[in-house]
Amino acid sequence: MKTISISIFILFLISSLTSCNDNITKKISGNDVSEIEVLEEFYQYSIWYAFVNKVFEGDLTVKELKRKGNIGLGSYTMLDGELVMLDGIPYQIKEDGTVYVPSDNAKIVYANAGFFREDHSFNIDDTLGFDELRRRINENLPSKNMFYSFKIHGKFNWMKCGGLHKQEPPFTDGLDVLIPNRPVFTRDNFEGTIVGFYCPEFIGNINVGGFHFHFISDDLKFGGHVMEFEAETLEVSMDEMHEYKFVLPDTDAFRNVGFETEFQYRKK
Repeated sequence: MKTISISIFILFLISSLTSCNDNITKKISGNDVSEIEVLEEFYQYSIWYAFVNKVFEGDLTVKELKRKGNIGLGSYTMLDGELVMLDGIPYQIKEDGTVYVPSDNAKIVYANAGFFREDHSFNIDDTLGFDELRRRINENLPSKNMFYSFKIHGKFNWMKCGGLHKQEPPFTDGLDVLIPNRPVFTRDNFEGTIVGFYCPEFIGNINVGGFHFHFISDDLKFGGHVMEFEAETLEVSMDEMHEYKFVLPDTDAFRNVGFETEFQYRKK
């Protein structure tokens, strides 16, 4: 009888643990961070230095990225659109400016992501541009030696965003050539959210030093890499992160790349 009782107890314990793990998996998949303390980190896929040196094919899927955060930015494989993730939904802004929600199987070449939890916030109620926004954020950063993610919602009088032209192998041009010739999108009088990250300058060529911002409009019809804007009001929320994790692509392109080119698009 004791043997049967012990066996029943072990089966019950295994069943309970399995059920618990299933619940955690569901919460991660749904980007519900209320009970997932371990994922309070800055996640990065690939490194900026590889991205600059024409590594334009990745093996990270959209489905996997959604398990790493509920906000994010980056670029899709072959540079087929700018990536901006807001509230757990990754968007793809194509080179013609159209906005899509890609399939879970779509591949990503470079990404930053995190589960956003507001640590600090402030409002801006006067008209300002991109340079002034960065200046005010710098004034409000608790420390420039930590990592931060941002959600900045507001009303914009106008904005200019950039994309990238889709590439096909063999890749001949790096970002030092592609970015100055990038497609540009503009729009007037609308609302939306800037999503971005701040890395301390000591990050070097692993990531973009300083601020990196992407954008998606509330009506999901406009977005891209933030270049310039004039905003009427802004609500700035930031999340300070003390943990940093980067994952390297398991691809031949990354294994064989040479790191000859150094290029930082914007460091402010």
